[in-house]
Amino acid sequence: MTNINPVWDVLASQASSAVLKAEARLEKVAKHKQKIVVRQEKISALLVEYSNHSERIQSYGGSGEIDNSRKFIAQLMDLQNRTHHEYINVEADYGRAKRALILANQEKLKADFLSQREKEIQHQMLVTQEKRELELQGITQFNLKR
Repeated sequence: MTNINPVWDVLASQASSAVLKAEARLEKVAKHKQKIVVRQEKISALLVEYSNHSERIQSYGGSGEIDNSRKFIAQLMDLQNRTHHEYINVEADYGRAKRALILANQEKLKADFLSQREKEIQHQMLVTQEKRELELQGITQFNLKR
């Protein structure tokens, strides 16, 4: 009998687990990135809406409303700035998560290859051992018949 070493199988299993974790991380970051994009679109729409609203107010001459509208637009611009910086950070996280997934997949491929190679080696050793036993049995039978 051959001595099967499950080390490569364990490493392949761990690599598969690492790939699943990396995929989950990438998906989480992608969802967060998408939420930020939606938020940016809403803020942009609000900026356009309130800019148009501010222009209409200026034609009527209500200075209190104009000041409030300008302050709100300034707050929206600040929020747009912060959202942009958040997007840049999430984009960097996304790149790191993507690289981690690529590396995890590479490690999984290596571990799977090594596991398969070990199985093939074990199988080849078993076939060789069986051939030797058959040859030995053939020689023994030949010698017994003589």
